[in-house]
Amino acid sequence: MPRRADRSRVGVVAAAFLLLALAGCGFRPLYGTHSSDPHVTSDLSSIYIRPLPDREGQLVHNALLVRFNPKGEAGGARFQMDVNIGLNEGQVAVGRDGTATRALVTYSAAYTLFEGNIALTSGQFARIYSYDYVPQQYSDVSARADVGRRAAEEIADEIRNRIATYFSAGAKARAAAQAAPATQN
Repeated sequence: MPRRADRSRVGVVAAAFLLLALAGCGFRPLYGTHSSDPHVTSDLSSIYIRPLPDREGQLVHNALLVRFNPKGEAGGARFQMDVNIGLNEGQVAVGRDGTATRALVTYSAAYTLFEGNIALTSGQFARIYSYDYVPQQYSDVSARADVGRRAAEEIADEIRNRIATYFSAGAKARAAAQAAPATQN
């Protein structure tokens, strides 16, 4: 049976190996002090987000504007993005008196990034939120509005992260192509 000291050394060695492997794979966080690639930031700030209908769409649109260009409106938009938000709300719990006690709100988001008429990337995802119904009507209205704000923030974060990852992969490919030695014909 291995001794306790041997097992702890194995754990330290395994942790060190894992950290070295993670550092060697090129992992870079999307948030933090070293996460801002100037090319990616520039690409993000040159996206025009087409207006979205309804209140939920407006909240998502405004959150995306802040995520893509926190310093204000970009000069010339090189890219355009279409975003569609779907909403489904239902009652999931019923009290003894037959009234609803909990609501489930499902947001579905789909986006497409264009450069001119060419679709560069697209994606879709869904997020589920819930809130409790209470006897005070204002509390219900406030809880529902809070769900809308939280959903808009999380949807905008997810879209921003996916688009930033797309641009980051493109920047890495361009850098690799520039670094490759030119072949002679």
